[in-house]
Amino acid sequence: MKVICNRGALLEALTVTGNVVAARTPKPVLQCVKLTASDDRLTVAATDLEVAIRYVDSQVQIEQAGETLVAAEKLRDIVRESVDDTLSIEVANDTANIRGQDSHFKIFTQKPSDFPPVPDFEGEAHLEIGGGLLKQLVGQTLFAAARESTRYAFNGVLFTVKAKKINLVSTDGRRLAMAKGDLISDKLPKEGAKAIVPAKALSLLDKLIDDPEESLAVQVRENQIIFHSPSATLTSNLVEGQFPPFEDVIPKDCDKKMTAATADLLSAVRRAALLTTEESKGVRMHFSKKGLVLTSRSPDAGEATVNFPCKYEGAEIEIGFNPNFLTEALKVVDMDEISLEMTAPNRPGLLKGGPNFLYVIMPVNLQ
Repeated sequence: MKVICNRGALLEALTVTGNVVAARTPKPVLQCVKLTASDDRLTVAATDLEVAIRYVDSQVQIEQAGETLVAAEKLRDIVRESVDDTLSIEVANDTANIRGQDSHFKIFTQKPSDFPPVPDFEGEAHLEIGGGLLKQLVGQTLFAAARESTRYAFNGVLFTVKAKKINLVSTDGRRLAMAKGDLISDKLPKEGAKAIVPAKALSLLDKLIDDPEESLAVQVRENQIIFHSPSATLTSNLVEGQFPPFEDVIPKDCDKKMTAATADLLSAVRRAALLTTEESKGVRMHFSKKGLVLTSRSPDAGEATVNFPCKYEGAEIEIGFNPNFLTEALKVVDMDEISLEMTAPNRPGLLKGGPNFLYVIMPVNLQ
């Protein structure tokens, strides 16, 4: 195998696939990337047995087709630190020779046959979605998924597809985010499909979407989901378990409603949160016809008061929320105006950002 590569394009391929490579593993091959040179392109593949990526680098000149298995971190470091516009990679006798104008590196390789299979996208897409829309939907839900939970379904985002509509839902038990949009095409059966996609896979998917105008083809299999773009294919095992009946959590009888500019409310919550601590991280919010008053108090840090003019309908209410949970949601709203609906101080609040995003947040107990 011998290829001449554009260094920048190769570095991008190794950076993207490197996000999948296992940092610690008893299987050394999982710390490698598989390079396959054929058909005027270099395919870089990586997997940790849960998530896999195939990334296509077309800015190459193939002088000899072939494949090899090389240590991902070492190869990426060499390419990153090189100063050449192009690098050549030649593999012979279990060694990869990487040459620049003034440098020559030798990396020992492993047998490509030892590498686990990395699925490619084959057959017809089950659905097609705009890259920009999928990136937005993931951004509006992934942040609310649990990081580590014994309830495995919480560690992913629920995808529901039906009648050319897609709905993403995530929760960690203290909040719930839901975002929806329209598909370009949908060739699933009439009953649609559901899948819980791991948070790690969605974080990687977000990095793969460079051009919001490009569309992604998606296949939903029994225990896998495959996303395919012109430059990459991401495959992920699905999270096992049942997602909680989230519809039951969404408040339906709210009789109090605040409407405000998204950016202004975000600023007010951030300022009120400046004097909170880990022990007292709640912000008290007092709603009335006069507007909203946000306060926080900490024995160690001090006190903060922020007066925020807004439109409010309903009886006065005083309720506490975790400011981090509020700001994380407000940052992903793509509308200039939001509404926050409530019923009682001990009941969840419902934040809406347009017709396609809602966020349920549990109140905190303020002493």
